[in-house]
Amino acid sequence: MMKNIGFFIFLSLAIFSCKKENQLKENNGCTERKIVSPNSHLIDQADISLVNNLFIKNGINKNNFRYFQYTEDSIQTYFQPYNKFDSKIVRVDQFTNGLRIFNDDLVFSFKNNMFDYRGGSLTNGTKLNTIPNLNPLQLRRLFIDDVKKFNQFLNPNSDTCLYAEFGYFNLNAGTGNTQESLIKAWRMTLKNSVYPSEYPEAYYQDTDGKLIYFDNGIRIFK
Repeated sequence: MMKNIGFFIFLSLAIFSCKKENQLKENNGCTERKIVSPNSHLIDQADISLVNNLFIKNGINKNNFRYFQYTEDSIQTYFQPYNKFDSKIVRVDQFTNGLRIFNDDLVFSFKNNMFDYRGGSLTNGTKLNTIPNLNPLQLRRLFIDDVKKFNQFLNPNSDTCLYAEFGYFNLNAGTGNTQESLIKAWRMTLKNSVYPSEYPEAYYQDTDGKLIYFDNGIRIFK
């Protein structure tokens, strides 16, 4: 009997603990869950076909890439014999499990349509699931509070519409530490902001809503 009572108390505490983790308040204003897929490229349709062929020709797996920037130029070297070559640069977002990895983009350089170099590290993926702990209305309250705190020129209200995107965040991105450390996270932006100037934006841990960083042109880390 004592063992059953002890188990019941343990189970009750465990359930209470799980509920307590997700007791963030909600803000019921205009908030839309933003779904971004690897196929939602941000470059011109004609350039998508060209970039696809570049990756295929060079044996690069493009399945988990979303193209968000493409440039092409004719380059001449600064030294004799002053050779000219065609330069193509492609910037991509990385995805794993169908979700975007925030702030872990790659840049690919091609010289005369041949792979030249890659900037950034390829993801190893993650065993983390794709089920969020928090919901967009909880993230809305956190984001609006942080906008008022960090950006004096904006005063969002109940009519201000927001985007909430769920994905992964590499905590070691940009730190010099090449070991990938992915967590589940949310990216919050104003719905009327236009790429690439999507300020302000903020990233939050999905486990507890802790702010990773807020960016209004100057990144504010917590």
